[in-house]
Amino acid sequence: MAGCALLGAAVLSAGALPLRAQQAPATPPAAGTPPASPAAPPPTPQPAQTPIDPKAVETVPVAPSGRSLNPQEITLSPVPVLTLGGHATWEEAYDKLVAGLKQADAELKRLGLTRSGDAFVAYTSSDDLGFDYEVQLPFSGTTTQKPQGDMKLGASFAGKVMRFTHAGSFADMDNTYEQIANYLDEKNVEQNTLYIEQYRTDLTTASPEALEIDILVPLP
Repeated sequence: MAGCALLGAAVLSAGALPLRAQQAPATPPAAGTPPASPAAPPPTPQPAQTPIDPKAVETVPVAPSGRSLNPQEITLSPVPVLTLGGHATWEEAYDKLVAGLKQADAELKRLGLTRSGDAFVAYTSSDDLGFDYEVQLPFSGTTTQKPQGDMKLGASFAGKVMRFTHAGSFADMDNTYEQIANYLDEKNVEQNTLYIEQYRTDLTTASPEALEIDILVPLP
């Protein structure tokens, strides 16, 4: 669902080739022959330059912006929501979620309902290519009309969850989810495949660099 810096290193080329040894003449020069000019001393061999291995370069990991997870176990009560499902690749996640929330908000207004709480995004399945999701907008009021298209009226998730907090960029969400997975492993907490995000800041109007999101992990 879907937010690391790499340290590059320049690889230097190899040094000079080895010099061939000079051989002495097989016979001494004949008498009366002027002595040959002394040979110039061979150049001093230069030490070969060793390529730099980028793996050996010491790096300092960069901490994600949503560093404080603040895990808490809470119980959610159901609230009425308008739900719109969809599918997205990881690259288009932000744009698809924003578009889905805007579409659901417009449908609430058409139905004569009033939005009454933070938006939810439930991730129902995922793989390496993308994910299935549901955007859910809480509402108040009544209507005699039916939602258009694939949208439906229903209730939000109810039950025990482990709540974590992400504060920062949408692009850093992967780092936060990795921290959550590590925390759950360390605590031996079992969880199912459903993850729910509750957007404390409005995803449709806030900067994608300054979000506050509760990540809710349903517990058995």
